[in-house]
Order: sequence, then structure tokens, then C-alpha cells
Amino acid sequence: MSYEAAQVAMAAHDPGAEAAALEVEAAEDQAKALSSLYRPTVIASASVVAYEKTLSVDLSDTKQRILDETGQFLDTLPGQFPPAFTSIVNLVAGRIEEAVPGLLAPLPDELRYRAKDVVVRPSLTAMMPIYTGGALEAVQDGAAAGVLIARGGQRTTASVNQVQLAQRYFGLQLAQSLVSSAQNRLDANERHLANTRAMEREGILPRSTTLEVTVLRDAAQRDLRRAMREERLARLSLSRLTGRKVEAVATPLFVNRTALPPLSEFSQAAEINGNGQADLAQGQVQIAEAGERLARAAMLPRAYAFGSYSVDPQSSVPTEPDWLVGATVSLTLLSPVQRRRLVSAASARREAARAQQRAAQDRVAGEIERSHALAESARTIFLSMESSLAAARENLRVQEIAFREGVGTASRLLDAQALLATAETQRASAAYEYDLSLAALLAASGIPERFTDYSRRDDRMFIDDK
Repeated sequence: MSYEAAQVAMAAHDPGAEAAALEVEAAEDQAKALSSLYRPTVIASASVVAYEKTLSVDLSDTKQRILDETGQFLDTLPGQFPPAFTSIVNLVAGRIEEAVPGLLAPLPDELRYRAKDVVVRPSLTAMMPIYTGGALEAVQDGAAAGVLIARGGQRTTASVNQVQLAQRYFGLQLAQSLVSSAQNRLDANERHLANTRAMEREGILPRSTTLEVTVLRDAAQRDLRRAMREERLARLSLSRLTGRKVEAVATPLFVNRTALPPLSEFSQAAEINGNGQADLAQGQVQIAEAGERLARAAMLPRAYAFGSYSVDPQSSVPTEPDWLVGATVSLTLLSPVQRRRLVSAASARREAARAQQRAAQDRVAGEIERSHALAESARTIFLSMESSLAAARENLRVQEIAFREGVGTASRLLDAQALLATAETQRASAAYEYDLSLAALLAASGIPERFTDYSRRDDRMFIDDK
């Protein structure tokens, strides 16, 4: 499994990455859902209403007014005709005046009307905000900040996973290197034990030397078993991270001979590309600012337009309109909540979020500085050990020849073996520290994908380079 294949497998298997992606999707959907808060809300509804309504109208005054006005009219009527018709007009007017009370008598002094029914009332109601003092804008900004926080969490998860992958992937190779070194040391001890026994039989070496070499051979066996156990655990750890059984890894531990770019280049990359921690901090600042605007909006007036239409006017209650439109403006004059205190609290939270943002920026800068220094230190140590390895190998070769010729001692030979094993282990550890620090540096700089570029460069050096 190559490092790139391990990245793909980890991305497909990691439930944390899946959860972070779903959080981003949910935050984006929520922001889109709140993107049109100034649009009208239209509600269709239907109600079943049973009602009874009684109306009472007093007609006594109306009847008296009719009598009075009729009498006044009849009194003026004779003057409107020629004198020859006066007697006839008076006769007709008198009869009308006598008849009017009888005509009005059937009318009651009070008219009562009672309506009782069960109706189904379908209606459409609309409401649209006109001015909310910035409350709706604050809600939308808070939703957008939620998207930024979700993406920051996703980027943080991805960065942590990249560093964790480098730790486990190259940790397995370090464990394999230690197994190989322990195996070589055991093989060498087995050869030297065989030579020591042969020289003891010939009387060249005493029995104590054979026992000494035997003890060292047994220690080498224990070291090998311990290294093999650590290798199995490292393999299981990588398999669990990628969700695949790892038989072998293809990308070796490496160190780039060329020095890393200056620290300022990685700091600039972090400012340009950002990273998960920066996104999280910026999102918290935006949420705090939106919360402050929402608190201030509670002290401002609000205006709404509204309307209602009865789909079936015949089903309306007699006192209800068929349609209505209007607007309302409201301002809270007195509230049990101290709104100015809420604004003060929101302002404090905003400043706290900004302080946390500065702290996050300092942490990121510190991570970049630390990872850059560790990677460069590991690279320098790795390169400086080329001469040490060459000297340790040559010293072991000389001591082996001297031991076979009978002019060297077993202790010198075993010391030469230990020095070579130590040098190989230190060189492998330096390569591992370089790869891990490089992964952390690129992740903190917001460019974790560039790790594969370093692993493919022509100036790579490997731990088995002679």
C-alpha cells in the first residue's frame, strides 16, 4: 500500500471525516433555508367554526321620528296646491296622518336578529417583514458562520487525520526497520556464538567468553521478539485507520536532502489558505458579532405587512371582512429583560471570540515554527549520520576480522555491533521524525496535500542508502 493509497483508504473509511462532511452539508442547508427571511410567509388554512350571533336594534326612536316627519310633511302639503283643492288635500292628509300609526304598529319597538350555523372557512394569510432592526440579517450571518465552523471542523479533522496517517504509516516502517536491525544483530550474535564455541573447543577462548556471548545472544532474541511485537501493533494500527488489511507499505521512510523553504513561506501559506483552527476561530467571531447585532435589534422597532383573504366569502361569519391588508409597527417600551445588559454581554462575547481568534493564530504560528524546526533538525541529524554509519560499518568489519584471526576480543566485537545498531536506529528515527514533522508542518500551513510532492522529489534519501 502506497502512502497515496493509504490516504484514499483512510478518507473512505474514517467515520470522523464522514461525520464532518455531514455537518458541513447540514450547515449549508440551514444557511440556504434562512437566506430568504424577507420573503412573505403565505399560509393556507381551513377552519370548522360553529357560531351563534345575536343582533338587537332599537326601532322606537325611528318610528317616532317617522311619525313626526310625516306630520310635518302633511302640514305643509295644503300650501303646495291651489286654494280650490285645499279641502281635498286636507282630507287626504288627515286620512294619511290617521293611517300612519296603524302602518307602523306592526313594527316592533326592538328588532332582534339571531344567526346560528356551522361553517368551513378556507382562507389565505400572508405576512412579510419590512424592518426588524437587523435581527433577520443577524440570523443569516449566524447561519453563514455555522457553515464556516463546520468547514473548519472538517479541515481540522482532515489535518489531524493526515498527521495521524503519517504517524502510523511511517511508524510501521520504523518498526519494520527496528525488526530488521534486531534480526541482523541476532544473526550476527548467532554467528559469533558459533565461532566462540568453536574457538573454545580449540582452547583459544575460555568458557566465560562463551557464556558472555550466549547471554548477549539471548538478549538479542528478546530484543527481536519485542521489535516484532511492536511491528505487529503498528500494522494493526495502520489497518484500523485505513480499514484495510496492510500486508506491506510501498512508500519508504525518506528525508529530502534539500533544506525546507524558509519559515516565512509556510506562514504566508497559512495566511492565504487558512486551516481548520483559523476557520473555527473566525466562525466563532462571526457568530458572536451576529449575536451582538441580534441583541441590539431587540431595542429597535419592527414593521410587518400582513393580509388575509377569505377563499369562500359565503362561509364567513357575518362580522368578518372578505379580505384585509395592513401594516403594523411595534416597539417594546418595557421588558422584564434588561436589554442593555444583553447587548453588553453580547459585546463581551464578541471580544472574547476575537481574543480566542488571536490565541488560535498564535497556536498555529507556534505549530508551524515548532514543526519546521523539528523537521530541519531531523533532516540535519539524518544527513550527519552518513559518516557515522560508514564508520560503524567499517569498525564492525574490522572487529569481525580481528575476532576471526584471534587478535580481537568478543567484547569489542559486540560493542561494534551495538554501535552499528544504535546508529541505524537513530538514523531511522531521524527519518521518521522528519516525515512526521513535515506532515504536521504542511497541515498547520493549510497545504497537507503537498506531502506527496515531498515524498516524490528527486532529492529523497532512504534509511537503507549506503
